[in-house]
Amino acid sequence: MKILSRYILKEHVGPFLFAFFTITFLLIIDFVPKIVNQVLDKDLPVSVVFELITLNLAWMIALSVPMSVLVATLMAFGRLTSDFEITAVKTSGVNLLRIMFPLLVAGGVITVAMIGFNDRILPDLNKRARALRSDISRMRPTLVFRSGIFVSDIPGYLILIDKIDHRTSRVEGVRITDTKDPSKPQIIVADYGFLKVIDNGKILRFTLYDGELHSLDVKDADNYHRVDFKEQVINIAGTGSELDRSSSDYRTDREMSIKQMQANVDRAEVAIKPFRERISKALSDRFDYLFSDSFALAASDNTADSMALSHVREEAEALKQRITSSRQQIKAQERVKDKYNIEIYKKYSIPVASLAFILIGAPLGVISKRGGMGTAIAISILLFTVYWAFLIGGEDLADRGLMSPFWAMWSANILIGAIGLYLMYVVVTEKPILGLLRKACLR
Repeated sequence: MKILSRYILKEHVGPFLFAFFTITFLLIIDFVPKIVNQVLDKDLPVSVVFELITLNLAWMIALSVPMSVLVATLMAFGRLTSDFEITAVKTSGVNLLRIMFPLLVAGGVITVAMIGFNDRILPDLNKRARALRSDISRMRPTLVFRSGIFVSDIPGYLILIDKIDHRTSRVEGVRITDTKDPSKPQIIVADYGFLKVIDNGKILRFTLYDGELHSLDVKDADNYHRVDFKEQVINIAGTGSELDRSSSDYRTDREMSIKQMQANVDRAEVAIKPFRERISKALSDRFDYLFSDSFALAASDNTADSMALSHVREEAEALKQRITSSRQQIKAQERVKDKYNIEIYKKYSIPVASLAFILIGAPLGVISKRGGMGTAIAISILLFTVYWAFLIGGEDLADRGLMSPFWAMWSANILIGAIGLYLMYVVVTEKPILGLLRKACLR
């Protein structure tokens, strides 16, 4: 049996590695166009671009491992069936469950490893990836001055140069519009000058000659000034294109460990308790007041009756407002709980999908009777589509409070696992699927 177990596992190693690298590569290809706009025109070193891709590999690995398990299971069992090896093993008295046992053990190991990866490694890498993207987004694009082309990459400035000599840095026909203060814009016009970059590229220094400075006032059109100058130095800051690394302790829900998110869930539960007690106390006090033995409305005429009724309505409206306010606070904290519970369950459910995919992949591989890559990929795509539709749709429903976080994250695993168990029963008992379905319908 040990020889059989080793053989079954060996048959899965090659397809698993092939699927893992292929799926990860496809995820990278899909990710790269999304960051092109971030790194374009910012003169980033190649090392920084590779660092950004490497940091995002973490979530790609978290997704590609369960997918690879499914592809490997389909391909391996499809090949074993097409070569009649499954038939030979079953003839010797070994059923499909025994054949799958080493694979389920290996799937359990992968599941435990991926849960640890999602809990301890993935959050930190997600945090570093978000911080790097934020640092890159704050960079100013590399400024390139061209003759007759407006430069609008510097916040608060619009620059037009008629002619520029890149060898001598001489500029001619310079027009600079300064709108840092929108209510008092300034326009600088000069016949010629020289451009110099100082302070490691963070400041542009224009030394202009024979020009005019026009100051406007949007609120007062009469407040207009014009100053002629022979020489004027204009320093424009905020042009640096270097990557400044930042550090922050802030973490989003996808950048937290299970322990950190559970602490937030517990805090939300503690925050809910006082509001529930407030509602309970308000209702209890009101019922005690209305149904107490001493409660009475002394009214001798219609005026007294109307005043009493008005008083009761005011009290009821105030009670309603207090309860409504408390319920809104409870709902807000419930949304916080759901947000973190979704991520907690997700850290478990996606790794456990490996076991669900083994349960359904093995019997499907046997039923398909083909070990070809095309069949495995077609079935995998179908199952992936169903799985992610349930996962994404469930998360959306849970975010809107229409489904519990548990069912939102676990329904896909439960469905696929249940179908897998049913298909295993069909394969082990060697009963046709259509026959079983016909019997079920007749019942």
